Amino acid sequence: MKEYQKTMLLLYPRLERYARDLGQYARAKAAASALGRESAEESIRTVLDCVYAQGCCEQLKALLDGVLGELTEEERLLVSYKYFRRGTAELGCSPRTYYRRQLRLESKLNARFLQRGMSERWFLHTFADVPAVRHVYERVCARQENELYDKRARCGLAFGGKR
Repeated sequence: MKEYQKTMLLLYPRLERYARDLGQYARAKAAASALGRESAEESIRTVLDCVYAQGCCEQLKALLDGVLGELTEEERLLVSYKYFRRGTAELGCSPRTYYRRQLRLESKLNARFLQRGMSERWFLHTFADVPAVRHVYERVCARQENELYDKRARCGLAFGGKR
């Protein structure tokens, strides 16, 4: 699966909360602009950046809802287990069968993304200025996506007592 596709799926569970937080931050920044601690231009730029990022996250959430809604129950379980770290490790199949199903699912998701215009070019153009998305994308490209959903790794704690 391509890095941008992994990034979108890894972000999916957090998109709604992230969009809501951006909206709240934009409102707070607009209200605080009257205090005059920064120039009006800087305040407006910050608010516009937040509103843009919020819209991008809402758009991505809607597109992913559509793609994931087309999947079968088993495929949704596979996505949920692999990318959202939800569900059970006991998927009722051998590891070999699990990986085969994941490969078929990745191919299907790739086709669905491209049908909806969610190409790598679109992704990079749309989300280049969204810091949280850019951060996740950089981690995925560096093959460090496990750090994104393992709290111990994010906090700098070692695995198994090693540092």
